[in-house]
Amino acid sequence: MTAPSIVSANLRHIGRQYLRLQRSLAQKFRLSLARRRTRAAACVGLLGLAFGGAALALVAGPNLRSYGSLEQTVRAPIAAPNLSEEIRAAVGVGDWRPVHVVARPGETLMSLFSRLGINDPEAYEFISTTPKTEPLWMPQTGQYVTTGVAPDGKLIYMRLFMEGPYERDNRTVEVMRVAGSFAVSVLPYNFATSETLVSGTVGKTLWDTAQTLGIPDSVLEQLEAVWDRADNPVRTMQPGDTLRLVYEKKFADGRFVRNGQLLAVQIIEDGHRVTTPQVHEAFWFSDGEHAGSFYALDGRSASQTFMRVPLDVKDISSEFAPLRRHPITGQLRSHNGTDMRAPSGSLIFAAADGSIERVAYEARGYGHYVTINHGLGRKTLYAHMRKVAKGIRPGMRVKKGQVIGFVGMTGLATGPHLHYELMIDGVQINPRTADLPDTENLSPYQLAQLRAQTAAIQEKFEVAAELEGKPSPGRMLAGQMKREAQADAEQEKAALESASAEDAQTSDEGKTAQSARNARSGGRSEGSARNVSIEQNGVRARAKHLEPADAREH
Repeated sequence: MTAPSIVSANLRHIGRQYLRLQRSLAQKFRLSLARRRTRAAACVGLLGLAFGGAALALVAGPNLRSYGSLEQTVRAPIAAPNLSEEIRAAVGVGDWRPVHVVARPGETLMSLFSRLGINDPEAYEFISTTPKTEPLWMPQTGQYVTTGVAPDGKLIYMRLFMEGPYERDNRTVEVMRVAGSFAVSVLPYNFATSETLVSGTVGKTLWDTAQTLGIPDSVLEQLEAVWDRADNPVRTMQPGDTLRLVYEKKFADGRFVRNGQLLAVQIIEDGHRVTTPQVHEAFWFSDGEHAGSFYALDGRSASQTFMRVPLDVKDISSEFAPLRRHPITGQLRSHNGTDMRAPSGSLIFAAADGSIERVAYEARGYGHYVTINHGLGRKTLYAHMRKVAKGIRPGMRVKKGQVIGFVGMTGLATGPHLHYELMIDGVQINPRTADLPDTENLSPYQLAQLRAQTAAIQEKFEVAAELEGKPSPGRMLAGQMKREAQADAEQEKAALESASAEDAQTSDEGKTAQSARNARSGGRSEGSARNVSIEQNGVRARAKHLEPADAREH
C-alpha cells in the first residue's frame, strides 16, 4: 500500500469516528443535526480540536535538533569480477596464439591454412563460400595476414590487410568466430607508420652504398626511379658524395609489416671533387586525389613529363584504336597513335626531353616523320610533317616544347594533321590515356602543402649534416638557387639582345628592299614615294601616305 492511500484511509477513519461522536452528543443533548447552525458549530469544534492537537505536539513533543544525522559514508575496495570464463563461454573461444604471414606469389586460401597451422573445415567452408571474404580466396602477393589459432587448430579470427592506391582505399577483411559461428566485416584501415632516416657517404657502386647504409631493397628500387628522366642524379653519383633518405616503415597490430614509401632524397656532390657542389633534392607529394610523385621544393617535378598533345592547335580527329579502316587504302589495320587535325604549317613540339633517333620520309606511309628517344624505353613518333624544322638531325638533343617540325599531309594522309605515337619498351600505347606524369609544376596551393609536409624532413637533413660535420644543405641549396637565377637572368638578357638585333636586321633588309622597288618603278621623284612610320612599341603599325610634291604645288 502506498503512502497516499494510507493517509486517505486514516483520514476516512478519523472522519467516521468524528461523525459517531457528533451523533452521540446530539442524542445526549437532544440536538438536531439537520439544523445548519448545529452543523457549523460541529465543524468549528473539529477544526479547533485539530489545531489544538498540533500545537500540543509541537510544544510537548521531542526536540529533533538534538539528534545527530544518521547518514554515514562507507568506502571499501570492490574487486572487479573476472568474466573471462563467461566471455569465453559466450563466444566459444579458448586459449589461442597469434600467427602473422605475408602472402606469397600464387597464394590460395588452402595454402594460407596450411602455413598458419589451421585445421578447421567449418572455417574453410565459411570463408570459401562467403562473397565478402573473396579477397582471402587468392590473396595478392605481399598482402599481410594475421590470425588467431587455438591449440586444436581451430580458427579464432583471420584478418587480411588490403592496400589501395590511396590511404582512403585501405581495407581489412576480418573473419571472427562468435558463439560457435562466424561473422565477417570489411572496415577502413590505415597502417601505423614511422619515418626512418638514412645518411652516409656514397661508395663505389649504388649496391655497395645500399649494403653499407642498410637501405632495404624495396626502398632502393624507389630511389632509382625518383628522377625518371635521362639526367638522373642517382646514376651520376660518385664515391665521396653524400646520400640521405627518409622512408616509411609500416606496422599493423603493433607488428612491422613492410617498408613503405620513400619520402625524400638528398644527394650532395663531394666538395673535394668539384669546385661548386650541387645539391639534388626530391620530396614525395600526393594530394590524395591523384597519383603521387617527387618534386623539388620549388614545385618542379623530378620526373620526365610528357605533352599529351604536342601541338599549338589541339583538335583530335582520330583516336588511338586497335582496328580502323584506313581512309585512303580502305584496309582494316591497327591505328596505334592519335591523329591531331591542325592547319598546315602549325608548330609541332617535342613531347619531352630526349635525343633525335630518326629523321626520314615514307611515301606510302608516314611521309616526313621524326622519332625521339626519351630514355627509359620511351619513344615518340611524329608523322605526316610538311617539313622537319631546320637543324633537326639524328643524335641531337631536344628539350620539351622545342619545335621539331610543321604540320602537313605528306605520305598517306587525306588532310593536314599530326600523327603522334608513344611507345614504351617497344609497345605502342595511347598517348592521351597513358599513365605518365604530365603535370610539370605544382599549383601554389599544392606547393604550400609540400613545404609544410616536408619541413620536418628538412630539419632531419640539417641535423644529420651537423652531426656528420658537413655543410648545411639548406645554405648550399640557397646559394645554388641564387646562382641559377643569375644564370637565367643573363640568358634572358642575351635572348632579348639577340631578338633586338634580329629586328634591326629585318628593318634594314626591309628598307633595302623598298629602295630596290623604288629603283624598279621607273625613276619616280623622291617626293612621290610613300613613307611608312611605325610606332616604337611594336604593337600597332600605322601607315601615313604623303601626297606627291607636284600635287602640293597645284
